[in-house]
Formats: sequence, C-alpha cells, structure tokens
Amino acid sequence: MGYSESADFTPWWTAGYGARTYPVRRVILAVVHSVAAGERVSAAVQAIESEPGFQVVFTQPPGPAEDLVRAYLGTIGALTTPWERVIRERFDLAVTADPAGAAMLNGPLLVLPEVSAEGAIVDHNGRCCVAAIVRLLRQRQAHPEPVLVGLPQLRALAWLRAEGPQLARHSVVVGDPGYDGLIRACRRQPRNRGGRQLGLVLSDRGPGSLFARTPALLRSLATALPARGTRLVCRLHPDVWARHGRRQLEAWAGEVVQERVEFLRPGNEWHVLAAQADFVVGDYGHDTACAAAAGKPVYLALPNEKTPTNSLAKAISEYGKVLNPGLPLASQVRRTTRPSLPVVQQLTSGPGQSAFLLRTQCLRLMRFSGQADR
Repeated sequence: MGYSESADFTPWWTAGYGARTYPVRRVILAVVHSVAAGERVSAAVQAIESEPGFQVVFTQPPGPAEDLVRAYLGTIGALTTPWERVIRERFDLAVTADPAGAAMLNGPLLVLPEVSAEGAIVDHNGRCCVAAIVRLLRQRQAHPEPVLVGLPQLRALAWLRAEGPQLARHSVVVGDPGYDGLIRACRRQPRNRGGRQLGLVLSDRGPGSLFARTPALLRSLATALPARGTRLVCRLHPDVWARHGRRQLEAWAGEVVQERVEFLRPGNEWHVLAAQADFVVGDYGHDTACAAAAGKPVYLALPNEKTPTNSLAKAISEYGKVLNPGLPLASQVRRTTRPSLPVVQQLTSGPGQSAFLLRTQCLRLMRFSGQADR
C-alpha cells in the first residue's frame, strides 16, 4: 500500500503500535457514512477479512451522524483511521456504500449502494444515486485503478446499465450479505422454543415506515400481547436514532412501550433475534424483506397501495398479512407462512452466494491494482 510523500505525514501502519506481529500484505478500507451503511459495508468485508495477510481498516467521512458511527465502530471492534489521513493514502481496495466522495479515495473502488423496495438504486441517505455513480466514473476516467458497482440483483443491474453504455463493464451482481447473514443465523439458531413467543418489530426509515405511519402500533402490541406469553423486541432503522436521538424516541414511545418493548440500539446484531422470532411485524424496508425471504411469518403495519408491479415492495405485500386495527392483535399474529421464493427473487439474484461473489470481485480488483504481494 502506498501513501503520500508529505514530510509531515506518518502513515497509521507505521506509527507507534509496537513491533509488527502479523505480516500484512493487503490493506482494505471500509468507508462508513452512517450506522446503516456500516452494517452493509461490514457485512461485505467479512467475505475477505479472514484472508491471511489482509487487514481491514474503517473510516468515517465527516457527517451529521459522527458520534453514532464512532460508537458503532467501537462496538464492532474495528481498527479505524481518520478521514483526513485516508484521502492522503493509497489502499489496495476501498469499499463504500455511497459513491459520494469516493473519487477522493486512492485505490480500486467497490461501491455497494442499496436497492430500495421500489427498485431504486440509492445511497446511504436513501436518495437515488445513479447520477452520482455516473459522475464518479467520469471523475475516475483518467485514474489507472478500477471502479466496480456491486448490486444485489439482476433487475437493478439491468436498470443501472441502461443509464449508459460505460456502466456495463463497471457493474456486477454480488448478492445480498444481509439476507445471507440471516439465513446463516436461521441455520445456527433454532426457532424460539421457550414458553414465551418472540415477536420482532422492524421499522425502516422515512415517511412510509412503520414508525412514521403507525407510531401507536408499538403501544397496541405492548398492551394486546401479555408479557408472560410474548417477548417484544423492536429494531428501528439506525437513521431514525441518528435523526431524533434516544431521549426523544423514548419520549414518543411512552412508558408502556418502554417497559414492555426492548429496543435494539444502532449497531446491535439483530439476525439472531430474527432467526429465533416466532413472528415479525414490519413495513416494506430491507429488514422486513429479509425476514420474509427467510420464511418468517410477517405481519405488515399498513397496506401499500402504490407498490410498483414486479418489485420487492410488491413481493412483500403479497407475502405478508396486513394487520387489521379493528380486530384483536393477539388473534392475528399467529404463526402462518407463505412461499417466500418470490421475495427472495426480488431481493437477491445470488441467494447464499454473496460471500463468494464479493470475495471473487474483491480479489479481482486487488489483482488489477498491479501491486505485488509484500
């Protein structure tokens, strides 16, 4: 890995950490814009971080969620380096969920944007980022090192490639590490077999999310399902915590919900709980989609009449059962499932293969870098 020749600059890997214990041949940078982006990037680099001689280092660009991101990186035990140093160094590979600012990075780039339930390719803020990807490729035209955009499924790949002929050789399918992680957890963790049911409430971000459209649902579940028979856990999208803060969210939730519902803080692992859950209450976000694709009984907070045909949102709406607020909730959240293959097909074109696909593309990008093994 190279670095700036500035006389006053000392690369992090040579600075004061004592004698070198393990030989490092490749350094991979993981760029974390937000906790949600961190979860995506962290899941992706798991495909290569166990390789002998590969060191993954994380960084956070300047942004409004810096404190939450810093806490998240501490929770996962990540080695970090400041953004100010990152833009002056060269890495063997940089992995990011957002094309914005990626042109400042030195080294091969792997960009992993999200695909929304409606089929849009979005950045870490949930905004369409196709124009940003095109701009990144234009900015890197004279750069000797490659840029690759990894997407979870073929339909998104086709849509991106339709935006310009130059995108065809810069985009591939890499599957969905989040879904594959849940499937692994389901295989390792048997469904909750205790005396109590486990109910998992999942809310995405934005005005169409469960927490935005049906904020009273948590209280309804807390009062309708007896504590002695049901454990309730709620995972809000990390951006909800970043935008409003724990204090405000707890105030909105109220005492009944605070006493009855366990809230998973940003960065806490949720796959094991999802694997053990007897039922899931959710919306049309990625987490609910993963639960549905894994075959979990999914109950939707509200119908979504505007779902595009042949989309992930449509597959979720056809798989899940919409809760009827006029009927007792306890009688509705009973374990019933439907075939989940349509959800899987809309979520990923490489079910169970994301680790292999990501590892293949990462190694290919690093070989293209022209750096000899050290």
